[in-house]
Amino acid sequence: MTRICLDNITFSYKYFPSISGGLLKSNAGLKSQTALSGVSLEINHGDRVALLGTNGSGKSTLLKIVAGIYRPEQGVVTTVGRVYSFLGRNVGVMPQLSGYDNLTVRGLLMDLPDEEIEQKVQEIIEFTELGDDIHRPVSTYSMGMRARLTFGMLMFIEADIMLIDEGLGAGDQFFLEKARNFINGLLDNSKILLFANHSNQLLRQFCNKALLVDRGKVLAFGEFEPVLHQYNHLKK
Repeated sequence: MTRICLDNITFSYKYFPSISGGLLKSNAGLKSQTALSGVSLEINHGDRVALLGTNGSGKSTLLKIVAGIYRPEQGVVTTVGRVYSFLGRNVGVMPQLSGYDNLTVRGLLMDLPDEEIEQKVQEIIEFTELGDDIHRPVSTYSMGMRARLTFGMLMFIEADIMLIDEGLGAGDQFFLEKARNFINGLLDNSKILLFANHSNQLLRQFCNKALLVDRGKVLAFGEFEPVLHQYNHLKK
């Protein structure tokens, strides 16, 4: 059965505190900033979880821990099922390559046969409506075009656990409607969703539960509306 289990997860970012005249001070030691502290959580089959919290609360770090991008300093992460992460419109995109080449590379990384990659790329070009722009370097794309391209990469996947961090809300209204319909269909096949976004309207469309994170700690986890109410009260 698909699930995510976090047991007493702690994670900190390491950094040097100050730079003077372009050089580190001789007495400057490596500092740390705690991003997650003692997080324990179990998410099960059928849970579509909105991640709520202000900027810097630990939402993105939590997603990267589940995705396996970061290793916790303390605690154990257990995921049962295939995990796919969509962590922003620029993640996994090589700006020096064309949109077409980026899609082809994604297919190759997923070890798909050439014929399947080409078929899928053509479907993505049609879906994203990028047209001839697909052959331009991504560095020349607008923010909306980048969002369309990165979103199109979702069409390669079959996942049991989906992790989405922002990025989904970019683009014109017509494309957003297409994107929402596609995501709803994708989630019918995915067993668990973790979704961080600042749009409560968007979160309501996709999520049945919510997780409230503040200063690296879990304050609440449960049905969407009560947790959202607690979050709104916290912001006042």
